[in-house]
Amino acid sequence: MAVETSQALQQLHHLLQQLADAESLLSHGPKRVAAAKKKITAAEQVCETQKEKIRELRKASDQKNLSLKSNEAEIVKLTGRLNEASSNKEYDIIQGQVADQRAANEALEDAILSLLTEVDDATTELETAEEAVKQLVQRCKDIEAEVKEREPGIRDDIARLTSEIEEAESAFPPGDSRVSYERLRSSMGAGALSEVQDTFCLACNTKVIAQDCVRLKIGEIVSCRECGRMLYMME
Repeated sequence: MAVETSQALQQLHHLLQQLADAESLLSHGPKRVAAAKKKITAAEQVCETQKEKIRELRKASDQKNLSLKSNEAEIVKLTGRLNEASSNKEYDIIQGQVADQRAANEALEDAILSLLTEVDDATTELETAEEAVKQLVQRCKDIEAEVKEREPGIRDDIARLTSEIEEAESAFPPGDSRVSYERLRSSMGAGALSEVQDTFCLACNTKVIAQDCVRLKIGEIVSCRECGRMLYMME
């Protein structure tokens, strides 16, 4: 009877552990999908940030182009006034203004060229980021397909294990031990039970007193005095 009780509790413990693994595997699938979608969202945000950067660069380039055109119009206007200068002094002043405008235009042209180079670089980065999004989307689809394919088998395993556990729980007769087990399983799942090896509870590594070891050997239901788990001892 003692051996039968220990074997029954050991089998129950193994079944509970298998059920916990199956339930974890079942919940892990949706978590994998959620994590993959989160990566897609983050990658899409990188693309949006890059697009905004390109828009700002182009806007800055357009503004400088407007300034360049305005300066060119001013140069034409000033050049026309050279013929109307009434003195050498006025002529020199206008020429100085033309020179200033042309110098400003050269600076604007350099800035525009620099901005256009940045636009090209940013566009290349955007293309890379968009390709990353495509790959993440495909990866997410692959994960969803894998999870969908595996889910029925996992659910079948859970149903089978649940049935086997109900049968194995008959090792606990009605009464206090059954109530204690049900309470422990509700709060600790597969951790409701623990094996005793070399007189130590494997769950909390606490030494089981000699009296409880004797009780285990004669097939009684014993709880660990430290962690409260139901104990079983295999010869």
